[in-house]
Amino acid sequence: MNTPVYIASAAAWIPPAESAHKAVADGKYNAKDLIPNNILCLPVVSDDTSVPDMAAIAGRRAMDRAADMVGDRVDMIVHASIYHQGRDYGWTSAPYVQRELGITGAFAVNVQQLSNGGMVAMDLAMAQLEAGRGTSALITSSDRFCPPGIDRWRGAYGIVLGDGATAMVLSTVGGFARIHAIESLTDASLEPLHRGSHPFTTSSQAEVEDLRAPKKSYLEEVGRESVMQRAEEALITLISSLLKTTGHELDDFARILMPNLGHELMGSQFLKPLGISPERSLMDWGRYTGHLGAGDLTAGVARLVEKKELRRGDHVLLIGAGGGYSLTAAVVEIESVPDWPDMTTDFTLPADVTE
Repeated sequence: MNTPVYIASAAAWIPPAESAHKAVADGKYNAKDLIPNNILCLPVVSDDTSVPDMAAIAGRRAMDRAADMVGDRVDMIVHASIYHQGRDYGWTSAPYVQRELGITGAFAVNVQQLSNGGMVAMDLAMAQLEAGRGTSALITSSDRFCPPGIDRWRGAYGIVLGDGATAMVLSTVGGFARIHAIESLTDASLEPLHRGSHPFTTSSQAEVEDLRAPKKSYLEEVGRESVMQRAEEALITLISSLLKTTGHELDDFARILMPNLGHELMGSQFLKPLGISPERSLMDWGRYTGHLGAGDLTAGVARLVEKKELRRGDHVLLIGAGGGYSLTAAVVEIESVPDWPDMTTDFTLPADVTE
C-alpha cells in the first residue's frame, strides 16, 4: 500500500442485556441451544432508541476519540447493517448518521453484506483513502433484532443476535494502529445458503423471517459436509493470500477476532480450520454480546483497547464473514495504546450473569 491507513479510533454503544436462562424460562429460547452456543445474555435495546440514532451515538464517540487526528473532518461515511433501519423504502441511513453528526462535504453510503458488512465497509473505505479520495473515513454499524422480522433467540442455527452499534475512524494522518493489508473474497457457490430454494418475493413480509429455513433446505440439497468444506476452503484461501502479502504466520498474531457466533459454530467455522485456540479470540466476551450484526469486529477492536489487552507492536488479525458467502480479513499492527477513560463496550448485564 502506498498510502498508509490507520485506525484512529473505535467505539461502541451497547444497551443492557437480557438473560439467556430467563429467555429459556420464558419460552423464547430453546434450552438445547444453551450449551453449544454458550451465549449467556444478549443486549436488547428499548423502543425509545432508533437504530440510526444508535449508529450516530457510536459515531460521535469514535469521532471524539479521533479528534486530535481528524478533527471534525470526515470524507466518507460507510454504514453497515443487517436488519431494518427505521424505514422500509426510499431512504438510506448513512446520510442520517452524517447529518446527525454535523459532517459536511462527505460521501455517505450504506453497505448490506450481512455479518461481513463492517469489514466490507473497512475495505471500501480503505480503497478510497488509498486512492487519495480523502484523508479520513467513518465506519458505523447498528442493528436492533426484533419482531416482526427477526427472532433473536431462535432465528438462526448457532447464532443469537444482540443489539448494538459500533463505529471506527480510519485516517491517513495517523492513529493507534496501522492496517497493513485487507483482502476480500466471495464464494458465490454458497449464495443459496442464505436464500434457500423458495421463490423470490415482490415485497417485504410482515411475518417473522425464519433464518434457518434457507440453510435447512440448502443443507438437505447438498449436505452439510459440502457446505463446511467450501466455507473452509474459502477461509483458508483468503487468509493464506493475506498472510503471503504481509509475510506473517498465524502464530504472529496476539489476537484473532472473528464474528461472535455460538461457540460450537465458531469452533467448526473458524477455530478448527485455522488451528487456533479460543483464548486468542474474544469468544469469552462474546458470551455476553452475542452476534452484534455487522459490528462484531469493530466492537472487538474497541474492547481490546479499552481493556488494555493489547501492547505496542502486537499484531491483530480481523476476520469477517457474511452472506454471499463473503469473507474479509485484515492485518493490523498496534503502534500505541490510547488511554480512553470511558468504556463504551461495557454494558449492564442481567442479575444472573457476572463477568
